[in-house]
Amino acid sequence: MIKLNEKPCHVIQVFSCSYEYDKKFREYGSRKDYVKWKDELSSGTTVGEEVVINRDCYENREGVLRDLIVLVDNNFNTYEDYLNLLKLNDQLHGDNTTQLEQSYKIYLRQQKGLLLGAAKPWAQGVEIFKLRFGGAIELFLNWDYWNVGEPKRQNYKIAELKEGVPVNILIDGKRDFSLSGRRKRVYIENNYIIEYKGIHDQVWVLDDHKVFTKKVPNKCKEVNLLKHLK
Repeated sequence: MIKLNEKPCHVIQVFSCSYEYDKKFREYGSRKDYVKWKDELSSGTTVGEEVVINRDCYENREGVLRDLIVLVDNNFNTYEDYLNLLKLNDQLHGDNTTQLEQSYKIYLRQQKGLLLGAAKPWAQGVEIFKLRFGGAIELFLNWDYWNVGEPKRQNYKIAELKEGVPVNILIDGKRDFSLSGRRKRVYIENNYIIEYKGIHDQVWVLDDHKVFTKKVPNKCKEVNLLKHLK
């Protein structure tokens, strides 16, 4: 193993159950079986008394470590999950298994399992949020059209992160344009569980690949910003 940090690091755990869906799945009952939280997730990282990161996850990292590590785990990580996401967005057509498996591998490579950064008063972006470190650890919305959708919202403070107190944040939106022009309406539901895991002195990168298992918190403080858009 290789020791990664030279000084103590703040550690934040993020679980994401965020997805896009077609108008035919606007009623939650039609999609709930596809998007419910799992009890446990496989992960390339683990955090206890120490933070341990597998080699593959570290090589796919984003950012440079100063004194902040963000561990990101996606609720949708299996091949079946990937097919369900395509189905929800009305993009699952035909049964070309080889092509779908190749697309799934690309999807996995795009996942951000590890973000490295600095605990500053206003610096670190994490998914659709920004973190501010001061007297408290504050979480702000970082709105944009592509990842959150309309209606536009102010980048207000959503929560304070406290050690051992996970926060479940839900926010929805819609998008009527792609980068190439007008397209069908797409609905977005961002669903995150975020927990501050404290300051850690030991952060290690493994010499090889290892898969860990994490339990998804089931008792969370909830911040529900859903608007149930038409």
